[in-house]
Amino acid sequence: MNSTNITIIGGGACGISLFIELFLQLRIAGIHQDISISIIEENEQVGKGLAFGTRQPGHILNTQAQLMGIHHAEPTHFSDWLKEHNIRVENEVVDNQGQDEAFTTRRLYGDYLQEQFDYYFELAKKEGMKVTLLQASAIELSQLSNTFQIKLSDGNAINCKYLVLALGTPVSNLYGELLEYKNYFDSPWPSSKIIESLPKDKPVAILGSSLSAIDALMTLADNDHKGKITFYSLDGLLPRVQVEKPEPYECQYLTLSNIHKIQRTKLRSPFVSELFRLFIKEAEHFSGKKIDWEKVARKEKSAQQCLKEDIAISKAGGDALINIPYALRYESSPIWNLLDEPAKMKFKKWLGNYWAINRHCMPMVNALRIEKLFNSGQLDVVSALDDVSYDKSNQNFILSYQNKSDKFEYLINATGPAAAVKDMKSDLIQNLAQSGLIEPEKTGGVKINTETMQLIQKGKSVPNFYALGHLANGRLLDVNAVWFNVKTIGNLSHHLIHTILSENTI
Repeated sequence: MNSTNITIIGGGACGISLFIELFLQLRIAGIHQDISISIIEENEQVGKGLAFGTRQPGHILNTQAQLMGIHHAEPTHFSDWLKEHNIRVENEVVDNQGQDEAFTTRRLYGDYLQEQFDYYFELAKKEGMKVTLLQASAIELSQLSNTFQIKLSDGNAINCKYLVLALGTPVSNLYGELLEYKNYFDSPWPSSKIIESLPKDKPVAILGSSLSAIDALMTLADNDHKGKITFYSLDGLLPRVQVEKPEPYECQYLTLSNIHKIQRTKLRSPFVSELFRLFIKEAEHFSGKKIDWEKVARKEKSAQQCLKEDIAISKAGGDALINIPYALRYESSPIWNLLDEPAKMKFKKWLGNYWAINRHCMPMVNALRIEKLFNSGQLDVVSALDDVSYDKSNQNFILSYQNKSDKFEYLINATGPAAAVKDMKSDLIQNLAQSGLIEPEKTGGVKINTETMQLIQKGKSVPNFYALGHLANGRLLDVNAVWFNVKTIGNLSHHLIHTILSENTI
């Protein structure tokens, strides 16, 4: 293996985007034949992991096509690709408000990712660059004097000088004690395990009510499930409904400038209460009237009532709680980074759930399907989940809430991806944490330099060691958005190429 090797662990959206950008920049710099790139991907095909490997038609992107481009600085590349392949993709565009604003199936996006990778992988080889795709899992990692050694699931090991963790979204190990029971599904993905093992006429409980729970529900609906389906979660809140054609809005009060002003004038980080006051002013300015914030909490309405209202609100152009977070999508991460750690923790505790359901909404096409399931009586949502256990004698899962309990033979965990390192179901991540090669961030993920995407150990950036995507969730907030991750990939690529050139290692 070339001593000047870049290894990317993960061949999902982040790994593909990074590989393409690195190849392009190395080729432009004229040093591509002196550098090798290895991609380690456990699935048979790149781009077809948990998120985009699904074949279910009900699993659709939660972001419009115009922000899903995989190439750095070209966010509209995917929507342009849709136009070029109009006949091929016709049935996969499920909510077409115009190709730029379209929502497509995730399986189509997976095809797009694989196509982009295949093209640039072959182009790199044609241009004389050594590139290798290894189908294996990275299970252990050690840092040597000037290199990293990666042990693979196939028994082999490789060394590299530069290493990037692009591990995708980790499954949560929450409720890991239930793994031994055959009718427990620890994740909605891959959906095939649910389709093959869950009888269509059986009632099923789904843990969670966020976008992951919607994915589980769509798997069941796509496959004509007849049994009762019940969501169980702490708050019972469903994601709100994306506005079909949001009007452009520029914030007047909740701005990066005003939040920085707090730092400048008070010589401290902003308090969460100050952010919320700015949001209240912004929301009432947007609405043109006072808002009853007690009603906003939605504590007195059922999930079915809220969904019906949200569909109508979306069709009418949305409200302040949806449109303001949407307007802040480019500034939310910089604002987040102006908060200190205690403020971030308080935000997650006090406002995190409300931010999530308004910032990460479901597309209208799924909302309408869910409304039909509510109306038919097949779907229900239960809040204030207290405990989940298993009755071995009766072979039932027991879900306890509000001094009540329900019993189910089948249970799907759709609580969503793990934020904290300790909750991530990944042998590699847990091995890295135990060895001290990654340091957990209290607000989630790992400690990372947000400017370069280098991992941080003992307060210092680790040379030649980078991470992308969900591992940076505590520092960057918006890591479940492809467009945002692609932006960070630009920063990482620039720093890595500059490092290679400045170290004069080739």
